[in-house]
Amino acid sequence: MEKPAGLLWQYPLALLAALVLITACSQQQTPAHPTAPVARVGEVQISGEELRRFALDVLPDLRPAKQGQAARRDYLQTLIDRQFMLRQAREIGLGDEPAVRIASLLERRTYLANIYRRRDLHPKAQITDDDIKRYFDDQGLAHERLVTAIMVATKDEARDLKNQLDAGASFADLATAHTLDPLVAERRGRLGYMNRALARRTGIPNEIFDKQPIDAISPPLPIGTRFHIVRFIEDRQVSVDSQRESLAEGLAKARKREVEQQHVELLAYELDWRLAPPGLAALQNGASSDQPLFTYEGGAVSLAEYREVLKLRRASHGAAARDSAAVEAFARRTILPELMLADAAEKAGYHREPQVVAWLAKDREERLLKVSYQRQIGDQVAVTEPEIEAYIARHPERFTVPETICFDELIAPDAETARQLAATLTGAEDWQAIAAKRGFEHRPRNADGLVCMHSYNSTPYPTLWPALQKSTPDQVGGPVHTREGFALFKVVSKKAPQPEPAAQARQRARAMLVRRAEQVRFDEWLAALRQQYGNEVEIFDDQLADALPEALLASLVRETQDH
Repeated sequence: MEKPAGLLWQYPLALLAALVLITACSQQQTPAHPTAPVARVGEVQISGEELRRFALDVLPDLRPAKQGQAARRDYLQTLIDRQFMLRQAREIGLGDEPAVRIASLLERRTYLANIYRRRDLHPKAQITDDDIKRYFDDQGLAHERLVTAIMVATKDEARDLKNQLDAGASFADLATAHTLDPLVAERRGRLGYMNRALARRTGIPNEIFDKQPIDAISPPLPIGTRFHIVRFIEDRQVSVDSQRESLAEGLAKARKREVEQQHVELLAYELDWRLAPPGLAALQNGASSDQPLFTYEGGAVSLAEYREVLKLRRASHGAAARDSAAVEAFARRTILPELMLADAAEKAGYHREPQVVAWLAKDREERLLKVSYQRQIGDQVAVTEPEIEAYIARHPERFTVPETICFDELIAPDAETARQLAATLTGAEDWQAIAAKRGFEHRPRNADGLVCMHSYNSTPYPTLWPALQKSTPDQVGGPVHTREGFALFKVVSKKAPQPEPAAQARQRARAMLVRRAEQVRFDEWLAALRQQYGNEVEIFDDQLADALPEALLASLVRETQDH
């Protein structure tokens, strides 16, 4: 039986995400009568503006290949199906479930709090040129030093290298041979220019940065669980103008945080924010209810709401679920700012503005759609281990690691350089050292210092891959013209196609089977919704043509073809 129209039938899982984003504002020109309804589902109208915005926001790969009224109907049917899903979700009471209700409440607070930040707090956090210059001078940012370093795993290793350096060993050679960071090793220990603040974040104390002479060797310095030795090889002075933009951005962020913190603390004091002892006792006993855990003038934070925030922050098993001081600290950090600022936004009347009302309504719809999909589809799909094993056995070709070739490589900038170098190379030479010495570019290497390629990632290299396949191990091959330059290569190993590791194969097979089962379940669910609510749909074809004129449909098809 042919499936009904609508993009959801073709791409349910991908398009479901698009359905909850149809409120995004399109930059395209709006239709002549954007508010004219193109359809009615029960008491809900779908406007021409909403349909047009949705059609423009659908990814090219998800757009229908149809033209004319058939294409219009496909776009419209998807929005009709959206209303069916929302209708059912409301009828079965999903909107009243704590997970939906509390999540919507938290998102509402965040949205209103951000409005209040932009309008009322951020204008008070302006940064002047004097602020920038003062910070620049106070932090000593005018002085930069070119830093080289060797990082090793233990203090004993660092001490041994320090002794070698004191005895006259080359810093660059030891950095290349011993530092744990391969990129730093390639640069022979160079970290680049650093100011005082950046050096401190890198683990270089202020005293070392300020006083250590050029070319002197530092003692072993701890950096996390590792140790490094630092040498400065050059100093330079920089102007405040060269850093003005980044400094202004950083200072503005800090100033905004300061202004917000002070304002939130003031509001919490004025509204008498406090922990409710009965709610704390219930929290400690493992209860979950609408009982107040915190109170303030005009409202409260319920125990259920607090537990939901704990879950969202993955902190449900920490002290923030038991200890009163930790509970207070966690709430002040995660709940209080949004709550106080949202309360201030409501007192300013921001929540009554039409665009805010519309956004909040759409946000609640998004949550209903997600919860409804999980309830109707995700929670109903289960895949057993025997099914996974049987699927792998039926389709072994889908769980095979293709032929893999690992090789050493030099990428010369031009053909002549590559040919001259090829005539002098032998398989035994250190190709990485040659590349570093000549400043050649190279592709990412694995832990063995090799480049590995297989049929899945060989498509961008139509000349190199066949040459690798024909090459004998340890033989110098090339030059081969690639998009990076002219490649010389030495094949180190070739691995024939082989079965994918069992754990990885089972994981991928499970995902495939889940997607297939979800597709079947989704088709059944949507068919049932259309049968249940389909007689409540009225479509206005004239307005539909006005909302999606032929010229617009043609441009959408062209975009799809060009994609």
